[in-house]
Amino acid sequence: MTEKEKLIQMIQENEEIQRYKRIENIINNNKKLKAKVNQLKALQKQLINAKQVGKTQAIAEFESRYQVLYNEIEEYPLMSDYLALQGDINEMIQSIQSIIEEGIEKDFE
Repeated sequence: MTEKEKLIQMIQENEEIQRYKRIENIINNNKKLKAKVNQLKALQKQLINAKQVGKTQAIAEFESRYQVLYNEIEEYPLMSDYLALQGDINEMIQSIQSIIEEGIEKDFE
């Protein structure tokens, strides 16, 4: 087994990732919640676009709508766990990325 395969297996067997996948499956099967998550993503894109072009009034409106929808989504059972796990997993992935980058840099020195 290569180091890459070991790393992939370690990540896939991680308890947090397995729990995240189970919750994600539950969320994806909830049509109402999935629709709200898709709306949230669309609002996020609109907000980013408004910030890029400097539309102050639109930014405030999108931020307000985003926060209301985010709060609605967060009220669903398991969502707070899901979002917390998402943050933890992102941190873990960033740490792994840093370790790999540092290892590559050392190899070139």
